[in-house]
Amino acid sequence: MSKKQNEFEIPEEKGNKKNKKEGKVKAFFKSFKVKQLIWFIISVTLIAFGVIFLTLGLIDDYTNFYNSPLTTPNESMQSMMGGIGFTWFGVIVTVIAAIILAFTLSIASKGEDRQKEKEARRRQRLEGLSTSSSATSQSTAQVYTGSSIASETKKEEVK
Repeated sequence: MSKKQNEFEIPEEKGNKKNKKEGKVKAFFKSFKVKQLIWFIISVTLIAFGVIFLTLGLIDDYTNFYNSPLTTPNESMQSMMGGIGFTWFGVIVTVIAAIILAFTLSIASKGEDRQKEKEARRRQRLEGLSTSSSATSQSTAQVYTGSSIASETKKEEVK
């Protein structure tokens, strides 16, 4: 019976680790607005296409097949694009997508920093209000408790 309990506990621990990872992923994407998330997905997709074209171009350039299946599409692309083959097309697309991704992540991080600063300022204001309200409630409570305490609080306020 104890072996079965141990066997059942192990998958739960793995599940908890998976949930922690999913929580980190959700926290990462929570800072994105919808437009930023769309640009993030577009840029990652473009990077993938750029790497694919770059790889296909390198394979075509450095393999010595007589009838390579990549030679004809690469040559037709070079004639259509003005001499830019798979390799350089992949490099250009990857660089453009990396720039888009950098801008998207920069804007998202600025937005997250602003949100954290707003929350910190709000927290400070609430703490300031709570400390000032508790100080006034303590002084008024001391005034009403007795004449000796009221005179002591007035002396402290004068100092």
